[in-house]
Amino acid sequence: MSRLRTRSSGGGRRSGALLLAGALAGCGVPTGGAPEPIPTSQVPYDLASPSPTVTGAPSASARIDEPRIYLVAEDGALVPRGRSLRSGALSSRLDQLLDDLATGPTTGELTDRLSTALRPETSLSVDELSDGTVTIDLGGDAEAPAGQESRRAVAQIVLTATSLPEVEEVLLTRDGEPVDAPLPSGALTSQPLSAADYEPLLTPTASPPS
Repeated sequence: MSRLRTRSSGGGRRSGALLLAGALAGCGVPTGGAPEPIPTSQVPYDLASPSPTVTGAPSASARIDEPRIYLVAEDGALVPRGRSLRSGALSSRLDQLLDDLATGPTTGELTDRLSTALRPETSLSVDELSDGTVTIDLGGDAEAPAGQESRRAVAQIVLTATSLPEVEEVLLTRDGEPVDAPLPSGALTSQPLSAADYEPLLTPTASPPS
């Protein structure tokens, strides 16, 4: 359960036509005269039927206006996947979203070869909300990931939390103590983190996740 302490609310066309006419004439196809309708009986099979409407496959990506968690694709990029949340206070909705992130990919997302840099034993809880900044406490006994995986893990948390419009920045703590979080560059900071900080991790890396 979250521990919440809210401090405040918070010529080209013409020449092309001439070339096309010349090509048709060269093939023995007349280019002049009024068009004459072809009897339906002489039209090859299926050509007289209406063309089917082509629709694209539904995208599995999250809409920009819905809560979402961020997972790791095969190419190392972080990708959003939508989540449905129960209505309620911001702290409750954020807790639901962080629980989904800590749980990891669904069966369908695993089939899509999505993964997470967060360790299975990791827990995420909302500790404080203040003026658009949320403090998230990291729990669990799992050893923290290192290197590029640690950057992806932090990015997953920050991008997921800030997918809610009320959240602008994230502070990370462990047992109430500030955590020096890695930026994409590898530099460490204890300052509030924003989605913009982790935009570089939204594009594929040169090699698969380490």
